[in-house]
Amino acid sequence: MSPPDDASTLHELRLRELHHRMRNGLHLLSSALQVQARRSGNEDVRREFGVAVSRIESLVRLHDHAYRQEPGVVPDASAYLADLAQHLQSALIDPRSNRLVAITSSDELPLDSDAAMSLGSVLIELATNAVKYSAGNVHLDVEYGPGLVTVTVEDEGVGFPPEFELPADAGFGLRLVGRICEQHGGTLAIDRSVAFGRIIAVIGLGR
Repeated sequence: MSPPDDASTLHELRLRELHHRMRNGLHLLSSALQVQARRSGNEDVRREFGVAVSRIESLVRLHDHAYRQEPGVVPDASAYLADLAQHLQSALIDPRSNRLVAITSSDELPLDSDAAMSLGSVLIELATNAVKYSAGNVHLDVEYGPGLVTVTVEDEGVGFPPEFELPADAGFGLRLVGRICEQHGGTLAIDRSVAFGRIIAVIGLGR
């Protein structure tokens, strides 16, 4: 085996070890939160633990998907988004409810693994926030354009109050989304032109 092959093999082994450790760590954290949720007698506390667990489990799936791909462009982003939507539906929505979480996207979504990770994190947090604070169905639309990806999330609630401002009044999820967008040269904004809840997140590519 030539030295470049040795280096490539070593790099692959290190990536596998890192992925394994990260996955195990997230599973341990999820298990610990579930134990605490079962011990709590407060329904609101149990609900918050449940939201935290769904975030962690979504991140595990996100890491699994990114790790399975070859370096470079994600070969099938539509399948990735469909899998994420199915998981968010089962993780966030009570099966006794008629609520739905749906993700739609443009036909072509050529994203490398880093961009796919950022997009996945944004979708997870926006869906979690919409389900938690609004009523009815939640729809997330992903559009790819030159140098950017735009995510529009809509719910069937009454929208944000006039005094609500980003990022000052945002909770953890929206603050995280705002930071991800900012790191990628994008923006996070509330669309107040509609009577329901709508947030638009823009993620710049190539950063």
